[in-house]
Amino acid sequence: MRGIWVLPALVLLLGCDALNPAVHYEEAARQLRFTLDRVEPKLELAFPLEQSRLRLLLDVGVDNPSDQRLRTRRVSGNLALNAQGTDYALGSVSFPEGADIAPKGRSTLRVEITLGYGDLRTAWGPLSGAVLRREPATWSLVGEARFEIMGIEFGVPIRTSKESGP
Repeated sequence: MRGIWVLPALVLLLGCDALNPAVHYEEAARQLRFTLDRVEPKLELAFPLEQSRLRLLLDVGVDNPSDQRLRTRRVSGNLALNAQGTDYALGSVSFPEGADIAPKGRSTLRVEITLGYGDLRTAWGPLSGAVLRREPATWSLVGEARFEIMGIEFGVPIRTSKESGP
């Protein structure tokens, strides 16, 4: 009969979080701060122009102020360029699966993507200006980091940008 009262007493003393430790991981993941630290574009011009492409090296910094080590299941987003007040969608970006995010520190997610002229036809002029002539532009990444902790899957939004130009 005493065993019946142990669980309610434990919940009363420790709170509901004691029964679901995944809550602590979710709270830690929601504290993450993402920054677009580096966008290194390389424009590879070819003839005919349709064979040209843009190679981008992206570094996304992740600040983790919590004591929890976190491991992403998937990180993805949409990359865009804003030049002269107009947004140009460049494509989707996926970072390596299973990125490790250190506690009380900073981690970096790196990816290299290649986009062909066909994918960038509408943005080719502004891209050329931003990459070749160093005209002012803003790179942005909007997406989500997905986590699975103790069988519970959830996402944390990513919204970050980086200015380029003179």
